Amino acid sequence: MTANTDISRQAVTKHLKVLAEAGVVLDAKLGRERHWQFDPGQIEQARHTLDVIGREGEVALGRLRAFAELPL
Repeated sequence: MTANTDISRQAVTKHLKVLAEAGVVLDAKLGRERHWQFDPGQIEQARHTLDVIGREGEVALGRLRAFAELPL
């Protein structure tokens, strides 16, 4: 998994555990190994949430821009 990279196996495992706690990845233990996969439903939900946040941020920036352009 970490061959040809500067990332240690322990570092990858640590990050995968964080993603598992967030529900983004699923894991299954097979013998001594653990197999990981993304949960497509959670990825889609995250994408939707980020889209909503992005739209709300654009609206807020527009209001701030309009406020900043008001004559004094």
